Amino acid sequence: MRSSIGFIAMGQGGGNIGSLFEASGYTVFCVNTSGEDLATLVNAKHKHQIKQGEGCNKDRDKAKHLAVKDFAEISSKIEQIFTAEEFIYVIFTAGGGTGSGASPMMIDLLIRQTKKKVGAICVLPSRDEPLKTFINTYECFKELEEIDGVGATFILDNKKTDKFTINKEFVELFNSFIDIPQQHSYKGNVDVAEVKELLSTRGAAVITQLPKNKSDTPGLIQSFKQSIFAPMESDRAITYIGLSSTTDIDMSAITKEVGQPLDIFQGKSTEATICVLCGLTFPYAELEGMKEKVDGSKETIIKSLSATREAKLSDGINFLTDIQKDKGKAAPAKADVSDVFSKYLKK
Repeated sequence: MRSSIGFIAMGQGGGNIGSLFEASGYTVFCVNTSGEDLATLVNAKHKHQIKQGEGCNKDRDKAKHLAVKDFAEISSKIEQIFTAEEFIYVIFTAGGGTGSGASPMMIDLLIRQTKKKVGAICVLPSRDEPLKTFINTYECFKELEEIDGVGATFILDNKKTDKFTINKEFVELFNSFIDIPQQHSYKGNVDVAEVKELLSTRGAAVITQLPKNKSDTPGLIQSFKQSIFAPMESDRAITYIGLSSTTDIDMSAITKEVGQPLDIFQGKSTEATICVLCGLTFPYAELEGMKEKVDGSKETIIKSLSATREAKLSDGINFLTDIQKDKGKAAPAKADVSDVFSKYLKK
């Protein structure tokens, strides 16, 4: 399975997770507007700095415009790098600049222009981030939810714990999930086709894992609530459950907690219990919370920004102007600065 999945890591946050996947044996393509950020990925085999990029300082529109101008080269490299992969997952943080701005567009373009199945790995910011981060996150998800044909979206939540701990745990969980078909339990197992179906399912996805000595139904239910993923919505919408367990799990208790799925892919394991929930709705409650926080500060922000744009000083006091105006001639002005001159010249 690992050879059938590739990753495009957008921006610095995406690159941090992508480097862990590359160390696990996957093919990873790191893309950024910042050469300095790319330089930190010392072991990355495939890297690309978007032309004219010097970083996007959380400016989503800037990231989009730069990516559009350079998309022909980005697309060409993607075609060269990912030759055998069936799936491509785009990794990015929702609150930043390059990843947040360019990734939804990249996902949409990949779906339209390639035969690959495309999914997303997205990171929500911690809740003590600046307001611009929440604005970017909300706008990013507005674009993501409108993309047709996208597969499973794994939404990590940086409010849960240290982001580097989350990154490491997620890659380990993803690897355990992908490797389920290799366990070959004589009691039956989740097979490759079922894993691919889970990866292809639209909506949010959650992976949890329990060690053999803690694998039981209450523990599994609790693992959903304590996971590194964004909190699940209360609507109990779900498409599939994938479960490879070391012990008998009461599936009726699980479905009572998370909702009734279209189908359940279930097998046995001798090592650990791994559960995957797919086809969940996006974390709208969390996103609305971010929106409310921004809305609550909107007037203050507008007032602060307006204060730097208002002219509050009285007429000039330089009485020397009239005396010195005949001393020498001003340098010829370039034609394209005439508008600038007109702002400052008194009529």
